[in-house]
Amino acid sequence: MSDQEYDYIICGAGSAGCTVAERLSRDPDVSVLILEAGGSDNSPIIKTPMLLQFAVTGEEFNWGYWTEEQKHLNNRKLLWPRGKTLGGSSSINAMHYMRGAKENFDEWEQAYGAEGWGWENALPAFKEVQDQSRGASDLHGAGGPLSVEDITPLNPLTEAFFKAGDLLQYKRNSDFNGPEQEGFGPYQVTQRNGKRCSAADAFLRPALERENCSVSIKTMVRKIMIENGRATGVEVDIDGTRSELKARKEVILSGGAINSPQTLLLSGIGPADELREMGISVECDSPGVGKNLQDHLDVTAQTWTKSATSIGNSLRTIPHHIYMMGRLFLRGDGPALVNPVQGGAFIRSAYAEDVPDLQLVFIPAISNPHGVEKTWGHGVTLHVCQLYPKSRGEIRLKTTDPYDHPLIQPNYMEEEFDADVMVDGLSKVTDILRSPAFDYDRKAERYPAADVTSRADLLEDVRNRAETLYHPTSTCAMGSGDLSVTDSRCRVKGVEGLRVIDASVMPRLVGGNTNAPTIMIATRAAAMIAEDNA
Repeated sequence: MSDQEYDYIICGAGSAGCTVAERLSRDPDVSVLILEAGGSDNSPIIKTPMLLQFAVTGEEFNWGYWTEEQKHLNNRKLLWPRGKTLGGSSSINAMHYMRGAKENFDEWEQAYGAEGWGWENALPAFKEVQDQSRGASDLHGAGGPLSVEDITPLNPLTEAFFKAGDLLQYKRNSDFNGPEQEGFGPYQVTQRNGKRCSAADAFLRPALERENCSVSIKTMVRKIMIENGRATGVEVDIDGTRSELKARKEVILSGGAINSPQTLLLSGIGPADELREMGISVECDSPGVGKNLQDHLDVTAQTWTKSATSIGNSLRTIPHHIYMMGRLFLRGDGPALVNPVQGGAFIRSAYAEDVPDLQLVFIPAISNPHGVEKTWGHGVTLHVCQLYPKSRGEIRLKTTDPYDHPLIQPNYMEEEFDADVMVDGLSKVTDILRSPAFDYDRKAERYPAADVTSRADLLEDVRNRAETLYHPTSTCAMGSGDLSVTDSRCRVKGVEGLRVIDASVMPRLVGGNTNAPTIMIATRAAAMIAEDNA
C-alpha cells in the first residue's frame, strides 16, 4: 500500500472480501485495495485442522463479540467468535463446505425480490470457484481456487454415528451438496492437502501476486466518506494514524453481518431516528440497516466413552499427542491434519415443511462451548441446530467509536416456534447417542442428564446450554422488502458507489453453513461490479 487513491476499496479481508479482490484485480487497468482490521493469518494454529479450538479462541484471530442478555436463554450473554485476520471467519471455522438447500436460493428470488439469485444462477458460481477432490460433475466444479476435500481417515466413533442413523431408519448421504441434502454422512471440508484452505489462501494470495492489488492489515475503517450522495472513500486508522483513502469507482463493505452494518451506521446510513439519537448526521435514511439479524442456535448431546478412541486429553493419549505434533512440525503431515469435526446429518423435526430443518454435527470428542474450557477425558458430542428460525434480531451502535463493539441482540427463541424445534432436535440427538451403535463404548451420559426427559426439562436444558453455531446473516438484506438495504446487485440503496458484499446481504438464512454461500455471493457480485464499471 503506497497510494491514497484506488479504483476499488474493499473493507474486510474475510471470505467475501478476498473473493471480490481476486475477481476485480484480474483487470490490470484497475487498482484494488483491501483493508483488514486484524493481522496476518500466518500461523500453524490457523493452518492445522486439529488445532481448530485454538483458532476459535485465539484473541489475536478473533473479535470476541458478546451478545446482549438473551431473555429466552435464561438471560445469558453468548460469546460470538468472528474472524479478525486475513481470511476472516474462514480462517477460524470448522472448514465445512456446505451450500444449503437449493430451495433457499429460489426463495431469495421469489419471496424476497432478490432478482437473479435463484439456484439456476447460484450453482454456476459455486462450481466456478470449487476444486472438488472427487472431480467435476453436474453439481461440482474442479480446477477452481477453493479446494474441497474429504475427511480421511474417519474416527471409528464417527462410523458408529452413521450406524446409529441406519438403526434409526435415517437415510445415508455421501454428498450434502449433491442431489438432495437429507441424510447422514461425512462432511467435506475446505482443505488443501490436509491444511486449511481459507479464503485468504484461495483468493487473496493469488490476487496479491498482481501489481494492481494490495492489502493493509491492522487498519480500522472509521467511516465511509460520502459527498453529494456518493461514496468517495473511507476514513481509516492505520497503526494509529488517521488517513483518508479515496475510491475512484466504488467502496465495498465486506465486514460481515456485524461489521458491515456497524460501518454503515457510523457513516450516517441507517434508521434516521437511531442515527440522530447517537448524534450522527443522517446521510441516508435506511430503516433496515442492522435489522433482520438471523443466526443458527445450537445445542449438544454428549456421552462419555470408555476407550481412548475419541479425540481427548488423558494419560492414555499423551504418547499419541507427542507423535501427532512431532509429525506436524518435523514432516508437516500426520493426524494433526485430520479435521476433528467429521460427521453430520440433515434431518426433519416434527415441524419441518419441504426441506430438512435440523443440522447435526458429530465430533468424536467431548466439546465445550467454543473450546474455551478444556475437558479431561473421552467422549462424543452431537450438535443440533435449527436451520430456519423465525426469530429476528438486530445490530445497533452502543457508541460512535468504531473500536467499541456494537450491540448484538439476536433475540434467540423469541418466537415460541423456535423453542419447539430446538426441543425436538435435542430429543432426537439424545436418542441417536443412546442407539445400540454406541453400546460398545458408552460409559455415561453427560448432556442432557439421564433424568432430563420431559419437554419442560428439555426446554430448560436448551435455555441453559444453547450457543451460536457461528452463522449470523441478513443485517444488510438485499431484495425488495421494506427492510432491504441493498438491491439485487448488492448496491446500497440511496448511496451511489457503495456496495455490501458478504453474508449480511442474505435475505434469509440458508439451511447450512454460511461460508460457501458467502463466497458464492462474492463471486457473482464481483462479476456484477466489473460489468457495471466496464
